[in-house]
Order: sequence, then structure tokens, then C-alpha cells
Amino acid sequence: MNSLYSFNLPSENDVIKRNRTITTYYAQLYKEEPVLYKWAGMAAFASYHIGEKLKIWNWESKKIKPFSETCKKKNKTIEDDFQVIRIINNKIFLEIGTALLTFSQLDYKVFKDQLIKNQKDELIINAFDKLNKARIQLQNNISEDDVSSLVWNANTEILWHEQSKVVQPLFDKLSFVFSGTMSFIASFDYRVNHQKTNWKLPSRFTLFMILNGFKLLIKNGVLPDVTNLEHRWFWISSDVLKKWKTAEMDQEYMLGEINILCNLELRKLEIKSILISK
Repeated sequence: MNSLYSFNLPSENDVIKRNRTITTYYAQLYKEEPVLYKWAGMAAFASYHIGEKLKIWNWESKKIKPFSETCKKKNKTIEDDFQVIRIINNKIFLEIGTALLTFSQLDYKVFKDQLIKNQKDELIINAFDKLNKARIQLQNNISEDDVSSLVWNANTEILWHEQSKVVQPLFDKLSFVFSGTMSFIASFDYRVNHQKTNWKLPSRFTLFMILNGFKLLIKNGVLPDVTNLEHRWFWISSDVLKKWKTAEMDQEYMLGEINILCNLELRKLEIKSILISK
């Protein structure tokens, strides 16, 4: 979104450093307000894991390609697919990450007026309305438990908007072979320190869909497909989100992981004390 508050990112040409900076911003926002910014915490882990996959490609020799050149090709190469993943990572930040970071910096009336001016989807505006309501309640010393349902509802709606409106149109541009490969290896884990994790936290897409989404697979008549929105959202909402809540319960573990992500790049996100509009 075009923001009244800007966040300094490296050039798109510096693919890995840009990804690491985006991850750092997400992690720092979550660390400042973990009760409120659930999406940012999950996004920090997701962005980190995307960055690890982006390292597979030699960006220094291949360079980046614009959206028009990459996404409009009928016969895509593996290079085109990696370009799409890079574009997705950037677009999530520009469309949602920047909005959430800006939300943390501005008076809500100013922020919402900007969303409306930029003709943002009603779903994302309603989600931020709920998040602001939760922020007001927390500021008024309402207990975290009493606000939790509203917080999770708002963050889940932001996540749905991300997956349906930002990610899906670009996933549709991936080649059939790349989509199939990605579906087979797709997984999510709330760890970045390469140490052994709690066996309950990793989530593997294909295994989960076979064991838990069989009826959905029969209905669609297809194999597990992570680029299929219905399949992916079933996985996220039924498993990935639940494991995020489990991971958060171990505060010492979560703080250790988030601290690593907060320091991937030298950035300092200043969370302002703002007058909150109702």
C-alpha cells in the first residue's frame, strides 16, 4: 500500500538481503506486541523459510525479472517459478506487512482513511477494525484472555486475505511441475535455529491432507495441491494455525526463535505510543 509511513528495504535486486529485512521487520513487530500481532509472528517464520528456499537460486548471475516478463509467460522455466516465489514474498510485505506495520505507527483514523482512499478490500478493513478494537481493549487493561478471541479473529482474517487475494493469483502462475514438487515438500515449522524441534510443531502438507483431508481430496478429485486455495487453507486453518498457538505457549522457546529473526538484519522498528482512535 502507499503508506504515510515508509519502511526502508534493500533493492529488489538484493533478493536475499531484502527477504531477511522483511523477516526482521515482521519479527520485531511481533516481539513488541505478541498478544496483538499474531500474523506478524507467523509471517516472520514463513518469510524466513521462503528465504532459505530462495537461496537455492543463484540470484547474482540470473538477476531478477519483472512481473510482466515472468508471470505472463505460458511456458515457464524453473527460473520463472523462482521469480514468482520472490515476487510473492515482496508482494505480501507491500500489501499486508506494510499495512500492519503502518497500523502500529499511526492513529487509527488516519490509517483507516488511507485504506479507504486506496480502495482496499472490505475484508482487510474489517480485520483492522477488529484489531484496533482489540488494541483499545488491551490499552484499557482488559485481560489478554478476554481479548484473545477478537485478536485471533482479526489476524485470521488478515491471513485469509493474504492467502486468497495476494498469494493465490500468483500461485496460479506457477508451472505444473513446480507446483507438484512444492506440494510434495511443503511443510511449516516454528523453528529457525536448526536444533531439534518439538515433534508436535512441524506440519507437512501432503501427509496432513492424506490423513485429514481425504474427503476434500475426493471432492476435488485431485492429489494434495498446495497451490489450490481450498487445500492450502484447510491445511493452514486446521493445522498450521493450531500449532502456532501451541508454539506460543512455550514463551522461552518462542522468544529464542523470534530473537534470531529480529536480528537477521540491522534494523530497529520503533513502535510509537500513539493516541488510539475508536
